[in-house]
Amino acid sequence: MSASPVNFESPRVIASEDQARADYYALLASLFFRAPDDRLLQAIALAEPPEGVLATSWQLLADASSLIPAEVVSEEYATVFVGVGRPPVMLFGSFYLAGFMMEKPLAELRDDLAKMGFARVAEVRESEDHLAALCDVMRAMILGNVSTKPFGTAEQRTFFMTHVNPWVFCCTKNIWEYDQTNYYKRVAAFAQAFFEIEAEAFQID
Repeated sequence: MSASPVNFESPRVIASEDQARADYYALLASLFFRAPDDRLLQAIALAEPPEGVLATSWQLLADASSLIPAEVVSEEYATVFVGVGRPPVMLFGSFYLAGFMMEKPLAELRDDLAKMGFARVAEVRESEDHLAALCDVMRAMILGNVSTKPFGTAEQRTFFMTHVNPWVFCCTKNIWEYDQTNYYKRVAAFAQAFFEIEAEAFQID
C-alpha cells in the first residue's frame, strides 16, 4: 500500500507503546507477505522479548526462528499459502467474509482506503484484503509516513474492527490447525495473541 501526498508541518510524536504496536504490525506484514529470510529469522530470534501476555507466544516464535532454516520455512510458506490452485490456507479477508475472492468486502475496503489516502502499489500482485496488506495499513495509520499523518485511535479502531477483526481469528485458527504448518503455527499463535490485545484495547478506548 502507498498513500497520496499531503502536506503537514509537524507529525505527532509517537508514544513508545504505539511504536511497539507498529513494529509488531510491520513484522506480521512481512511474515505473511513472504517467508522470512535468514536475516529476519535471526532478528526475531535475538530480539528482546515483550512482557505480559505476548511473552509466551513470542518466545515460541523466537525459538522456532533460531532452529528452523530459512529454506524450510520458505517451503512451508509455499505449501500453505501458495499451493497449486487455491492455497490450503487463505490470507484474504473476502474469502472469510463472503466465501469468495474479490467480493463486496474488498470493494468496501478499497473505498475506505481511498478515503484515507491510501492506494495500491502497482507492483503488488495481492489484493488489498491480504492480511499482510492490512497489517501494513495499520502500521502506517499508527506511525504516519512522508505522505500521511498518523491516524487517531478512533480511526484505527474503525479500520481494525471493520476490516481485520471480523475474520482474522478464523485465519489464524486455520493456520494453527493445518497439519503442514510448523513455523507458521508459531506465527499464527503470536498474531492471534497480538490481535486479541488490539481488539480488547479498541473495545475499551
